[in-house]
Amino acid sequence: MDFSLTKEQRDIKRAAAEFAAGEFVQELAHECELNHRYPREIYKKAGELGFIGLDYPEEIGGGNLGVFENVLVVEEFCKADSGLGMALHLGYLPAKLVKIIGTPVQRERVLAPVVKGDWISAVSFTEPNHGSDLTRVETILSEVEDGFVLNGTKLFTTNGSYADFTVVLAQEDPDAPPGQGMTTVLVERDPASWLGGTMEVNEIPHKMGIRMTSSSELVFRDLKVPKENIMGERGRGLLNVLDFLDESRIEIAAQALGNAEGAFLKALNHARERTQFKKAIIDFQAPGQRFARMWTKLQSMKWLVYHAAWLCDQRREKMSEAVALFTSMVKYHVPETAKGVIDETINVFGGYGYFMEQDVERRYRDNRIVEIYEGTIDIQLNNMVRILKKLNMDFIDSILL
Repeated sequence: MDFSLTKEQRDIKRAAAEFAAGEFVQELAHECELNHRYPREIYKKAGELGFIGLDYPEEIGGGNLGVFENVLVVEEFCKADSGLGMALHLGYLPAKLVKIIGTPVQRERVLAPVVKGDWISAVSFTEPNHGSDLTRVETILSEVEDGFVLNGTKLFTTNGSYADFTVVLAQEDPDAPPGQGMTTVLVERDPASWLGGTMEVNEIPHKMGIRMTSSSELVFRDLKVPKENIMGERGRGLLNVLDFLDESRIEIAAQALGNAEGAFLKALNHARERTQFKKAIIDFQAPGQRFARMWTKLQSMKWLVYHAAWLCDQRREKMSEAVALFTSMVKYHVPETAKGVIDETINVFGGYGYFMEQDVERRYRDNRIVEIYEGTIDIQLNNMVRILKKLNMDFIDSILL
């Protein structure tokens, strides 16, 4: 059993760290944070250097790698800066849905500009009355002779104000049982791509964290799109979303891992250099033990994320049922554990930790959303229980334990 990274993976991790060290300067981070501005210029550079689309097909400019390699990049980006790291990742993460279920034509049209850092992506699942429960949505998709028409409202669409496209989950068959009769449809931002109707974008202001990104309400009023904008099999919309979440939740957990690692490093350096009562504060028993506990938690997060990403990329038939179990496990354990680690680092800095200058309070605010989006930690616990009830006991005993 070899836990070491391959040379290619080490090179990717090192390159991501070097890019972040050179580009994620504190002045830029604070400017974007305070002005609620997406760092598109850094996103473009990330695309030019190949950090976007590592798991996309080579024919559209991707790296033909996997979730694991994406995790390494996200971890390093968020370790360097939570706001910039999460903003960049959230710019291209939604496009993963196109990679999974899109046609070759859709991939070429949508993923190729994403890889270059020219386009930013979004997904629109959540509605005012449908958040954790996506088995029924109120946004309606209707087929007409020469296209499809969308009507409804989506909420909390990340990147909504500037995304070049969004993939919308809509109810095509209102009479279908819960969880069925839904379809995913591609909607581009450019009105020239529409056949009629409107899409209204309303920014939702004053949020706790990830202030470099937009969170928007999208209102579709008789928005008509071409038939070729249908993504995946019609009626399988919710299953399409779940296939996407099996991969994306692992990468989202990597955000929390990087956020916590970055906070830990800042706090460790501070504790070594800060003196009180004529000795470094790490030499006092209570603060010192605080770091031992944090280090243990970081290692539990890191190897759980890495293992889940590895499982997702392997997709071995005998382990296929367990992927969703591990996906929910990392989405529950890592964000919640990271929150505790980052909170501890604020205590290490004392009063200084409460101010933005040290960045640990911003990491706490940014990280808080990881427990919520792409399925709350409560939903992940429910998912784990549901899967554990169904898995064969011999499989749990001999393979998973």
